Amino acid sequence: MSMETSENPNGKYEEYNRIYNSVKGWIFTTNHKQIGLLYILTSLFFFIGGGVMALLMRVQLAIPRYDLVKYSIFSGRFLDALQYNQLVTIHGLTMLIWFLGPLGTGFGIYLIPLAIGSRDMIYPRMNALGYWLFLFSGIMLWSGFFLPGGNLDTGWTVYEPLSSFKFTPYLGADTAAAAVVLRGIGTIIASTEILATIFKARAKGYRMMNLPLFVWAVFWVAAISWFVFPEITGLFFLLLVGNLMHASYYISNYGGALMWENLFWYFGHPEVYLLLLPGTGAMFDYLSNLNHRPPYLKKWMIAAMGAISVDSVMVFLHHTFMTGIVFAWLMADSIFTETISIPTSMLIVGLIATMIGGRHKFQTPILFALAASTSFMIGGVSGVTQSSLAIDTIVHGDYYVVAHFHYFMVGVAVMGLMGNLYYYFPKFTGRMYSEKLGRIHWAFAYPGVNILYFPMFFLYDLPRRVYTYQSGFGYTIFNEIATAGAFIFGLSFLIMFANFAWSLKYGEKLKDDNPYRASAGFVWFTSNPPKYYNFDYEPYVGGSDMRDLLLDKSKPTKIEKPLLSSRPLLLTIGSFIGIFGAVVALMGYPPYAFGTLYRYLGFVIIAVGIAVFAWGGLGWLYDDYKIRVPTISPTFKDEPVMKGLNNMRLGMLMFLAGNMIFIATMFGVVEWLKLQSVSPYVSGGYSPDPVTWFFPSTSTIYLIISIVAIGLAALFAWMSLRGAISKSRTKSGTNMVISIILSIIFIITTIVSLLYLGPYTSVNFSSVHNNPVSAMYYIITFIQIAFMIGIVAVLVKYALQVTKRDRVLWGRTATGIDIAMWFLAMIFLTAVFTGIGYIFV
Repeated sequence: MSMETSENPNGKYEEYNRIYNSVKGWIFTTNHKQIGLLYILTSLFFFIGGGVMALLMRVQLAIPRYDLVKYSIFSGRFLDALQYNQLVTIHGLTMLIWFLGPLGTGFGIYLIPLAIGSRDMIYPRMNALGYWLFLFSGIMLWSGFFLPGGNLDTGWTVYEPLSSFKFTPYLGADTAAAAVVLRGIGTIIASTEILATIFKARAKGYRMMNLPLFVWAVFWVAAISWFVFPEITGLFFLLLVGNLMHASYYISNYGGALMWENLFWYFGHPEVYLLLLPGTGAMFDYLSNLNHRPPYLKKWMIAAMGAISVDSVMVFLHHTFMTGIVFAWLMADSIFTETISIPTSMLIVGLIATMIGGRHKFQTPILFALAASTSFMIGGVSGVTQSSLAIDTIVHGDYYVVAHFHYFMVGVAVMGLMGNLYYYFPKFTGRMYSEKLGRIHWAFAYPGVNILYFPMFFLYDLPRRVYTYQSGFGYTIFNEIATAGAFIFGLSFLIMFANFAWSLKYGEKLKDDNPYRASAGFVWFTSNPPKYYNFDYEPYVGGSDMRDLLLDKSKPTKIEKPLLSSRPLLLTIGSFIGIFGAVVALMGYPPYAFGTLYRYLGFVIIAVGIAVFAWGGLGWLYDDYKIRVPTISPTFKDEPVMKGLNNMRLGMLMFLAGNMIFIATMFGVVEWLKLQSVSPYVSGGYSPDPVTWFFPSTSTIYLIISIVAIGLAALFAWMSLRGAISKSRTKSGTNMVISIILSIIFIITTIVSLLYLGPYTSVNFSSVHNNPVSAMYYIITFIQIAFMIGIVAVLVKYALQVTKRDRVLWGRTATGIDIAMWFLAMIFLTAVFTGIGYIFV
């Protein structure tokens, strides 16, 4: 069949392509390539902002301003302590969570469907929702600079009790916490997308072990992100709610500071490797393709990435070496920290071995890979030294740690992904970048990064996060060199952006779909840039050893109209408006007290945000009801709807598991607080201990009724599912109606159980200020109620589909009931654990 036939069925291709490339097409897109590019471009925007903050900090530290004040040269207030600490905090959060992570995610979302031979990601609308949450959460993070008191200033680790309302009473601290929560939700969505797509949307015959190493790197990143981001989202959610309600989730008397440090680094240390692996996997692929040789010991490299991912979670306790924890834990974690150097060294050796003997011409990506490899060794050696308890005691909390950390994050992760950006620029645009300007960029960036960070190793006795220092201790010269390096490094990226801007208009147009003669999956089996539907013909893997990547010319792609949806954007805007409405409302209360007008205005804005969110959410459900969602699978496989872990079931079960980790974080907080409560009385008084209390009997009765109701609701949802599978509309619809009624009973009885706590001052809502366990009970219960309201809406929608739309009974309806049943089961388990934890323990 000719290419014209496959591209232009019924003369619709040009019309569909115009929709895809229009402004509306970009705003409401659900296509993975556009979303991937939006991730990449937005992350580079945050990179510029974070880089400007870094330059301001380096200017501040270039001169010891104590001396300038002492000799009255000027006031020394280029940046005061508060401004400097705000820049340190927002720079760190921006670069780690809004630049490096999303840059790797953007490459993954763009390239993975192309590499594995899929039409798109598994859940296109969820993919778009993840991007919009990323963008608006970043805007929320930066908006704190314009609020009374300024932005969060605790350092990017946001340690308690410093970040509590008592010590950081700034609205910017609340918006920063809310930004991390939204970003966490977006990351969970993106991780679920990536994992489900790799598992379920590969071309026929494409085995996991044959996937490109970049795909494997993003796979490991998504797996660990899915495991740790629900935890950090729960952590910051409690911080946000605690600050808004003045609740005592991290009350210092009960070990709140150490609890925060443990929970934060359980996320924070794996995060370092989440940022490192995409650039490493990318380097293996473009080194292999430009050298025209396979990656060195590919299966061992896959295993090394997996070992790093698992071990990265196990070594988080080395961030608590100075907290006085049990010595045996210190020794064990010191050993684990040293062992992670083994798979890391394997990756370094693999990169060098892949480069040696290749037929490359030292193109720009190759040069960036060389730079990253040397930084890998410097960062790795300096990291091994810190696994020693003795050395870490000396260098803890100073610029030696800053140098080690940035050699990995900037020297390896950034440089590796910059090489990937150059390598795939022709794929993104259809034009070749300027090799000359690319090499000039590298010639500034590589010396710049070393001039910037290597001097910091000699500042091993200068505490980090100090906004100035005294002269005469040898700090000045190294800070001056580092500041010069920062400007050299910053200048290099101006060259890069100029290169890309020039190349977009004047770069050489590609005459070949595969200019590199590369073989990274099916990526180069498409045009440059790819058509919105990716492949003209169905990809598959064949050959005698099932390794040949092929296109089946007898199966041209069925071209569908591009799917546009405003729902993901509306959901995000609604959340954004609602949070800022809460901020405005707080401005009318002490300690801000700008006037009662702010309270009323804030409540109005909150109502608008809820309305927009409801518009997007109900519209999403309505689109499902009217079948205004993709009618084709993003993969070329024809898979029965209810067979095993089909696409939707797999993804939603993973998303639910993430929610359970989110809830488990809160239960972990409760147990920590209880373990720290060693006395039945508060020191110095006779009032009952705020952590030790029992439920009043009436409230317990309603709580038990609610647990029974939600358990039965899950059971009847399962019976409704069985009815859908057997294609019995009556049976399925009746059981679903019963499940809806029981779910509503759960909501009502749960609310009533809270109301019956009112007369008991030790456990009622007002006690959240001084009773951390009471505060945890209320927040977990409110989350259950919020979840159930959404679940009831989904159940009602699918009940209508079962009873009125016979044509979708077996397809979407059955799968939808399946998902609703799992949500109900999750709420039931949460309610059971809550009841056990608060009634009987």
